[in-house]
Amino acid sequence: MATRLPARVSARLLLGVILAGTLSVLDSTIVVPLLGSIADEFDAGTRVSWLVAAYLLAATVTIPLWGRWMDLRGERAPMWVALWLFLAGTVVCALAPGLDVLILGRVLQGVGAGGIVPLGQAILAGRCSSQERARLQVYYNVAYGTAAGLGPLVGGALLDVSWRWAFWLIVPFVVAVALALWGQLSRTPVSTAARPFDKWGSALITIGLTAMLLGIERSAWWLIAVGLIVVSLFVVHSLRVRDGLVPRGILTSRAVMACSFVGLLVGFVQFAFLTYLPMLSQELDPDLNSGLVVVPLTVLWMTLGAVTGVLAIRVGSKLLVGVAIVCGVLAGLVIVASFTLPALFIASTLVGACAGLALIPALLLAQHAAPAEDIGAATSTLVLLRNFGGALGVAVTALVFTDFGLSTTMWMLASVALLAIVPFFLMPSRSREGMIREVHDHV
Repeated sequence: MATRLPARVSARLLLGVILAGTLSVLDSTIVVPLLGSIADEFDAGTRVSWLVAAYLLAATVTIPLWGRWMDLRGERAPMWVALWLFLAGTVVCALAPGLDVLILGRVLQGVGAGGIVPLGQAILAGRCSSQERARLQVYYNVAYGTAAGLGPLVGGALLDVSWRWAFWLIVPFVVAVALALWGQLSRTPVSTAARPFDKWGSALITIGLTAMLLGIERSAWWLIAVGLIVVSLFVVHSLRVRDGLVPRGILTSRAVMACSFVGLLVGFVQFAFLTYLPMLSQELDPDLNSGLVVVPLTVLWMTLGAVTGVLAIRVGSKLLVGVAIVCGVLAGLVIVASFTLPALFIASTLVGACAGLALIPALLLAQHAAPAEDIGAATSTLVLLRNFGGALGVAVTALVFTDFGLSTTMWMLASVALLAIVPFFLMPSRSREGMIREVHDHV
């Protein structure tokens, strides 16, 4: 397999995009082991959970805006704005005198992170053929998974220093990303035809998803209902307008939507375990670095994710996603059978395998199925639903765990993983096989 970079992807561009993506992952995972310390300092109690919820909420609701902005206006402006918003939020968090300012900083970070990851993946996708995307995903996912693995460990180590260093440590990496991307981004969109930005669609999706996530966080069913209605209005609006925030062709694409809903359900299970496994391990052994229990999750996510793009060439995306679903189901059942530290580590390993096997093949298939001018929208749609699934997973798991206990929570997570069978069967074999043949002919 050739290792040289595609003609339109320089080493600096690849380095900048990879570092930008790892920043978001590192920032979202490094904070989890520090929540207790922050709560103690600010006497925040359960309000400290908003440091995770606000970040996920801000990142999730802005994802489609960033992707469509790139499709319409080129790479440079959205990526720079996302990066500087992320930097501003990081500095605000590091200097925060109280919890409210810290939450505000997390919101700014989340808005920036909502652009960094899907924009980076879309930039690479827009400059590569299908076979080149599969190769580049190896580099991207190794770095992405490494950051996810280091985040909880670094956060756990900072318990003896100060939680503020979790944010100060990120600042030099932001500067490194800026230097790597300087002069590498295009300001010209793929399609030079003048297309308006969908303001109504942007407002509807932002209001709808925000209402749904806040409703789940606060157990407010009326807010959830409002969110569902507004999201439905967004779908109707997008199907009627010519250049919607999520184009009509993306919403009606069986391949893109099936892959996106696989991402939603896998994200639900992945982020639920990533957030709550450290808390469960601390309950079992307070002296253990709580970040250790998610190392198998992140390492498997990293290593399998690094090779699944190429592995799909040999065995097909559907087989990988099918195995991923089985792993997700088993993860919940293992803890149901035995709530012990070994069971937590086994579940962590299974969830890592689930995420590693499912997400990259789904992303490659969705990008392959989308027109060139809508790759940003297709990428951001999948990332949106994956992150939204993660936000749902964190919120719903908290509710179920509080009201019904650990066993019911694990049965619930296993059932959600099993639901992924529905979009799995909707993933079209013809599109998948076309991608595999194309990649195979050039690798």
